[in-house]
Parts: sequence; structure tokens; C-alpha cells
Amino acid sequence: MRRFTAALVIGIVLLGSSALSQTKRPMRPEDLYRLKSVADPRISPDGQWIAYTVSVPDLEENSSNSDIWLMSMTDWKAFQLTNSPAADHSPRWSPDAKTIAFISSRNGSANLFLIRPARGEAQQITFSETGLYSPVWVHTGTHIICGSRVFPEGKTIKENWSDEELPQCKARTIDRLLFRQWDRWLGDERNHIFLVDIETGSMKDLTPADFDTPPVSLSSAHDFDISPDGREACYIKNADPVPAISTNHDLFAVDVETLEETKLTSNPALDSQPHYSPNGRYIAYAAMEKPGYETDRKRLVVYDRKRGTNTRLTEDLDRSVREIVWAPDSKSLFFTARDEGRCSIYRVKLNGDLTKLSNDGYNINPDLSPDGKTLIFLRSFNHIPNELYSMSVSGGKAIQRTFVNSDFLNELDLPPLEEFWFTGADNTRVHGFIQKPPGFTAGERYPVILTIHGGPQNMWADRFMQRWFTFQLVCSPGYVGVFIDPRGSSGYGSVFREQVSRDYGGRCFEDLMKGLDYVIGHYDFIDGSRQAAIGGSFGGYAVNWIMGRTDRFSCIVSHASLYNMTSFYGATEELWFPEWDMGKSPWLEPEIYDRWSPHRHTHNFKTPTLVIHGEMDYRVPFAESLQLFTALQRQGIPSRLVVFPDEGHVISKPQNNVRWWKEIHKWLGQYLDDR
Repeated sequence: MRRFTAALVIGIVLLGSSALSQTKRPMRPEDLYRLKSVADPRISPDGQWIAYTVSVPDLEENSSNSDIWLMSMTDWKAFQLTNSPAADHSPRWSPDAKTIAFISSRNGSANLFLIRPARGEAQQITFSETGLYSPVWVHTGTHIICGSRVFPEGKTIKENWSDEELPQCKARTIDRLLFRQWDRWLGDERNHIFLVDIETGSMKDLTPADFDTPPVSLSSAHDFDISPDGREACYIKNADPVPAISTNHDLFAVDVETLEETKLTSNPALDSQPHYSPNGRYIAYAAMEKPGYETDRKRLVVYDRKRGTNTRLTEDLDRSVREIVWAPDSKSLFFTARDEGRCSIYRVKLNGDLTKLSNDGYNINPDLSPDGKTLIFLRSFNHIPNELYSMSVSGGKAIQRTFVNSDFLNELDLPPLEEFWFTGADNTRVHGFIQKPPGFTAGERYPVILTIHGGPQNMWADRFMQRWFTFQLVCSPGYVGVFIDPRGSSGYGSVFREQVSRDYGGRCFEDLMKGLDYVIGHYDFIDGSRQAAIGGSFGGYAVNWIMGRTDRFSCIVSHASLYNMTSFYGATEELWFPEWDMGKSPWLEPEIYDRWSPHRHTHNFKTPTLVIHGEMDYRVPFAESLQLFTALQRQGIPSRLVVFPDEGHVISKPQNNVRWWKEIHKWLGQYLDDR
């Protein structure tokens, strides 16, 4: 009887567990806007607290709001510090750990606020009509530097010079290249750096000239800093006369009293991310080597302010340095780098000794405790959005500290990624990921979606993306997702990355086709008769190129795609990109532009195609998709054009993004689902 009772209990428990697992459902597009986002963790100088932000989206209001939270590093308990209906972000601790500076738009434009956690009342310090960003404390605790986009002093020539005489005329007069960027018109304003007096709120422009400091393009999250003694600021500037064709960013230093400027680097390629060492002797920064190549490898370099010398610390690491943090003793640095489908954390000493500390998941936003013993950072996986983790500086197991989405994630069936390697073009090993659909059943066969990343010097990784092609939503209708890092992808070494330049439709295309053939041949749950390819930006280029080469796919989704390489050159804003990747210009090297342009193979198109674009896209201008759609329609190929008039390269507004996904799912379902 006891055995029967025990067996009955076990059976009930197992049945309950099975029922619980069956209640989980696939992710829907709307679910992206039920997920909270953790960002920007910062440890207090006394090592007691972590300040970070939590953003909460609102699909109905088509917006998102962020507030500042605090977590104790003693018991790891957290509480909300600010609760404003407008965004509070960029928390930065004062040197005495008693005050947090942050940026908030609660009273209009984004301004600087101070709050004492013990008291909990925020005080507005600046009252600028132009928004402020990226605050950095001076170590004396008396000032903060931050950025703002302003009309330069003494500038007399305006783009709309008749605005007072003809107020209804919105015409602009342009006399330079790089007059728009990504999804914004740059106008007359320039990025400048300001020194803010904490007591008075007064703002002193440290870079008053008619330059962008830091530049509007190729910027990082940390392109200016201030020395520990508060006497000197270091920032990035592109002083070339035509910044639209130049990646020549250099480090400059300015005396905060006299505004005397000194150029610190003479590298003809890109230098960025200056970080003063805690002892003030060094400036660490990231440096490229090849002028005009925006995705060249970034080396970690240390500039010795006393000797005026530069030392490369990561010359032997064939990975690109991303985020940089100094150790408190100024003897070593920590940084992140993309690495074969992940983002790893490294430590390097001033003598060049290098150690990889973590290669699990996708790690960003590192910070270091004042005693130099604990790292904190954000980590995500394909099935887990960013959460805060801590880890010893010696590496080892990381411990998750926040769980802001755990309850909601328990409702969803979110399959993890599986990785594979195969032999691509030139017998080169190529890496990829595969994801099963939610509710996967052994013995069934599912349609397969080849999803191609942009860049092309980018990388699919085991991370959670709330924008662009979220892996879970690719697979949620019941599809197998295939995510290959073909030739040109970052995180696999310089040679692999560089082999896509001037070869857009060559080895990259071969890698993609061989990788897809590999998974179809090795995974028996894939239905090879139902294949689709989707991609955006360069991924859109790739699916356009695929259409001219094969009709193996049941349907295509082409978002913000490059179609005519010559017209793309003439309409994009950052000209160094096509001039490096395709050739100097279409009139100097027309054969390269013709060879790799999808529009030259339009006569071979047969595949039903969904075309999507944002009208405000200046990176890949909207006319590229109009040309593609016209070509499809004129040949009688089933096609659909979806236009977002208020979006740029990425469809980012919540309701627009939900519509974007619904359009994609509707198109895929029309051609892939059983009928």
C-alpha cells in the first residue's frame, strides 16, 4: 500500500510537472514590451552599493521609462531609488559615495540631477535647453563633465538662413558631406563637452569650436573623460576636412582653465574611448590601424602622460576591444571582446600578460569594485535577457544578482541555442547556431529560416536581442532558426572578418549556403522542402543576392536592404563604408560595384519577397527598397512593401516593431505553413 501510495504521489507530481511545462507558450511580438531591461551598473567608491537602471516598456503608450535602482553588495538586496514618469538614467557616484548624479528629462529636456540615496530627494543642477548626456565626475567632487549638442559660439552661417524672414520655409542649404547620420538630420548644432559646477550649475563649454567633439559617427559609450586632478579633459575629435570619408579620430586634451588644446595621437586610423587611470599617469584607449576601415581590429593602447609614449597591450589578441575598465591600482585593465558567438571578459596587465576571465554568454557593461576583487557586468543568453552578475576578478563562476524578468519568462517556452561548426568556402571552419521551435516534438519536421545578420562585420551571438531579429521570434511560429556567422563576421579573427570586403557575394554567400546545407543534412527534424531566408541591412543585401543566384527558398524577407550598389553609394551618409568595402567610388572602380550589385541579377529573381524599410533610414536610404519592390512587381513576382514613415534603419518604436514582426510572421506563414 505504501509503495502504491508513493508511486501515485510520484505520478501526480510528474503529471503536474508535465502539465506545467505544457502551459508554457511561444513568444509573441507583444512580449518584447513586457520585458524589463537592466542597464548601466556602477559600483559606489566605498564598494557598498551598485546603482543601475531598469527600463519598463509601455506598448500602449509606445514608449519606455527608466528609473534608477540600488543594490547592496553586502546582501545583494535591491530597491528602487527614483520613480519619475520620465526617463532617469546614467547614474554616476560622487567620489565620496554620498551622491549620485544622473540624467533625467522629468522637467523637459534632459538635464543633470543629484540625489542622496539616504535622503531620496532629487535636485536639478542644470537647466539647459539642449539635452545633456554621459556625465563623468571630477575626482575632486566639485564638477562634472557631460556632453550636449549645441549651436557653436560665433557660428554665423545657418542651414536655414531665411527662417526669420520666411518662417514657413524649411529649406536647408548644405555645403558639406556628413550632414545627416543614421536616422537624424545633423543641422547646425555640434557635439560639445561642458564642465558643470555642482554648486552653481553653471556650464563651461570646453570645446567651443565648430567641430563635433566627440564625432557623430563611430562613437563609443565613453568618448571623453577627465583627469583625476580635474585639470585636463580628454576627448575624441575628427579634424579631417571631410569627415564623411574619414575614420581618423584622434585623442585631444584640453586644459579646463585656459581651453588650450593638445593633440595626443597621430594615428591616421580611429582612436577612441579614452580612460584616465586612477593614478592619473595613463590614458587607456582603443586604436585601429587601417585608415578608412570602420570595423578594423581595435587594440587596447596605453598612453603614458609622463613619457609621452604609447604601448599596445593586445597586439597578440586577434579580437577587437570593446569596453574598458581600469583596475584601482592602475596596474591592469579589464575589457570585453566579441569571441566566436559570445562576448568575453579579459584582463590585461601593463606588461601585456593577458587572461580570459569568462566566455559564457554575452557580457557587457563591466565595472570593478574599489578593492579590485569583484567584477560586475550584464550578461544575457538567447533565452535570458540582460541581468546583473558578479564574478571574482580571477574568473570562475559568475553569480546572477538580478531577476527582473524571471516570473514572466516562466510563462514562455524559450528554447536555448545549439552551436555547430561546418566547412565553408576555401575549406574554412565556420560557426553557427541553430534553435528549435517552441513545443518541439521529436519525429516531426519543421520549416527552416536562414537569418542573416547585418554589418557585414557583425556577429550572431548567444545573447538576447529586444530589437532587430530576436531569435525567439524567428522560431516562435514553429520554425527552426539557423544563424550563421559567415565570412565577414566579427569575433573570428581579422582575416576571417576582412574576407568579405570587395567580395560581398563570394565567400559569404558560399558560407551561408554550405551552412544551411549542413544543418539540413545533419538534423532530421528540418523539412528541407520549406526554406526561407530573412535579413536586414547587409543581411538584406544577402537575401537580395541570394534571389539572383538560387530559387531554393519558398520566400524571402528583405529589410532595409542594399539593392543597387551604385545608387547606395550616392545616397548613404558615411562614405568610408562603401569606399572600403566595395571600392573607392563607382566611377573609379565601376567593375566592383557592378560585380556585387544584386540589381544586376534581377532577371533571375523568382522568390516571393516581403520588402520592409523605414523612410528615415539614412544609412541604407529608402529608395533601395523602392527599386527592389519595383523590380519584383514589374516581373510579376509575389511581393509586398511595408513602409514605416517614422522609422530609420531599425524599426524601434514599440508598436511599429510589433507590426514589423506580425508582417514577417504573416509572410512566412503564407509560404511555409502546412496548407
